[in-house]
Amino acid sequence: MRFNNWLEDALFRPMSVNRQSTVMVHSAFTQLSRQDVQAESLCQFLTRYFCEGNVIMPTMTWRTVNKNNCAFDEKATPSHTGVLTEIFRTQFATHRSLHPTHSVAALGVDAQYLTHSHHLDSGPCSTRSPYGLIESSDLKSSSFILLIGVALESCTYIHLFEEIYNPDAFLVDDDTPYSLKSKSGETHVYTLKRHTKRTRDFHQFGKKLANIGGIKMSQYGDCDITLVNVEKLSQVLHEEFNKSPHATFCNHSYQM
Repeated sequence: MRFNNWLEDALFRPMSVNRQSTVMVHSAFTQLSRQDVQAESLCQFLTRYFCEGNVIMPTMTWRTVNKNNCAFDEKATPSHTGVLTEIFRTQFATHRSLHPTHSVAALGVDAQYLTHSHHLDSGPCSTRSPYGLIESSDLKSSSFILLIGVALESCTYIHLFEEIYNPDAFLVDDDTPYSLKSKSGETHVYTLKRHTKRTRDFHQFGKKLANIGGIKMSQYGDCDITLVNVEKLSQVLHEEFNKSPHATFCNHSYQM
């Protein structure tokens, strides 16, 4: 079975994903490419499937936009989060949020809304980021996170809760003035807060998600594919951060 058909049958239908849904895609595409899955074909499938919803992909640039290169260009700065994101960014997305390290590319009915305010807050995953806008809107009830060749360790949405509940513990100041250039040519000066480098444990939330039907895992050949229900992920994260404002730190998750 072709991957696109398999994805629909194995994950989308069982998790009640429909054409009005929003999907956030994180990927490491090498394992699929070895099985003759084409990144462009997958982008085409996703944009057709979610024709009444939204497709968004993080287009991270924290490896290249830094104190030595403090300029971000919405059109020209490439993503370093894999071939799928770069093909989506350059060939399919209509909008990209302005952020020097954690930009997001988007296509869909809410693409402009989801990307319009990322640069208005200093946190990479703030309430004004695409993640925060999903969390605070009706979109949350029909949003999903698709993890291809990666797992919960790559789920950027979880960082939103770190910034909501305990920004002092999870963010550090970066005093470098960054230049953000939009595709219209407008330039913004931006001061960034970066995530701390302390080790996180995002996998601890997998069992809790499974217990409430919020996650489905499968495998295409040798590639692990995971689908997460955002509303149920939000439920778990609110519960855990209310128990401890350090919920994602490894030393917290190891405590009995």
